Amino acid sequence: MKISRRYALKSFFSLISYISLSNFSLAKNQSLIGKDVIIIGAGISGLIAASTLIQKGANVIILEAKNYIGGRIRTDRSLGSPFEYGAGWIHGPSHDNPIRNLANRSNSSLFITEDDSCELFNLSGNEIDEKVWDKIEKVWEEITYNEIDRNTKGSILDAIYEYDSNIWNDPNIRWVFSAYEEFDYGGPIHEISAGLIQDMSSFPTDDVIFKDGYDKIINLLAKNLKIKTNSIVKSVNYMSKNNIIVSTKSKNYECDYVICSVPLGVLKSNSIEFNPALPNYKQDSIEKVGFGTVSKLALKFTDQFWNSDVQYYYTVAKETGRWPIWMNYRTFSKKKILMGLCFGDYAKKADLLTTEELTEDGLKVLTNIWEDDVGKVQNVLRTSWLSDPFTRGAYSFPRVDNSKEDFENLAESIDNKLFFCGEHTYLKYLATTHGAFLTGIRAANEVIKATKN
Repeated sequence: MKISRRYALKSFFSLISYISLSNFSLAKNQSLIGKDVIIIGAGISGLIAASTLIQKGANVIILEAKNYIGGRIRTDRSLGSPFEYGAGWIHGPSHDNPIRNLANRSNSSLFITEDDSCELFNLSGNEIDEKVWDKIEKVWEEITYNEIDRNTKGSILDAIYEYDSNIWNDPNIRWVFSAYEEFDYGGPIHEISAGLIQDMSSFPTDDVIFKDGYDKIINLLAKNLKIKTNSIVKSVNYMSKNNIIVSTKSKNYECDYVICSVPLGVLKSNSIEFNPALPNYKQDSIEKVGFGTVSKLALKFTDQFWNSDVQYYYTVAKETGRWPIWMNYRTFSKKKILMGLCFGDYAKKADLLTTEELTEDGLKVLTNIWEDDVGKVQNVLRTSWLSDPFTRGAYSFPRVDNSKEDFENLAESIDNKLFFCGEHTYLKYLATTHGAFLTGIRAANEVIKATKN
């Protein structure tokens, strides 16, 4: 049974060029010799910013609050096969995508996840007939590609109601918009701006995962960088014309420039004190731009009760966002693992459940399909980005009351001393690792430009 998903229908989007890592490797211009830069956050945007500046001769220190590097790229191998707490796919791994090029440089083994390899089950746990599936898809396509454009006001849910005021009562329709739209954009369907998502873009070709772990590219980027983990930044004082003081719980650092690469959720929490305070326009945009969460639950079973050759199991539930997608590890691994995902408002609830409660909730959905065949769970891994004080969510999304200017505000530097990067600062490639990567290069280039003023 076939299903045409998001990237297949977006192949017409334009591509952008980027500065390849290979261009950094033998940098001759050492224009930043004698300049000290502090980067807050060792996610992918902070790491590539540091690499760029070091090649220009700068002395760079990265301060990371967590006890590991990579930020929302984090791989766990305790199940015997990599489990990605955060980023799981290279979205559009064409040769124009910098993450694909990083994967090649790190000799990573990639696996194409086939969206057409799937089965969809209804509320009763029965496989949905192909004609019904085609109808569900047709509604989604008509609304997404015919009813919504840049001028559309309100949320995606508003657009759905405009198309048919009764259609949201259909659990199959709620499923398709959660599995596709809430997953893509990271927020609840009633909060995502229908108009602004038209300004987001993607690279072509089918998505891939790292068979040997996403963190391989992090390890590549982090080589020869000065990174201090467990360093929780409490304040950034850029009042002086001569220097900036970055203070952690245990130490003060003096520098010429600061790049803040923390997640939007951290900025929203006001856990870092800026002195002077950030301009009102920037604070307003920080507050307004959406920052959602996605919950993952990997269940490793002692016995397999599902088919090995089906990539995704799609499950309809009464609650929007409740385990609409299950990824089958057996298509790329020998381990008997199913990984479920929750989106939107339901993910906010799921993130706050105990591991036992979350596991029970996921198993109820699986049992609704496979009944007594569902066997013993051997091991469990789960995510809870919402409760992580150094992240406070998974990724950004454009809210109904947002404008393109909000994202420009998030990216804007202050006084040629304080710079910002991260996926939330780039609407075009919002919520992606390649977007975060490109913003790190942009922020580093802004520092380089500032030294010439």
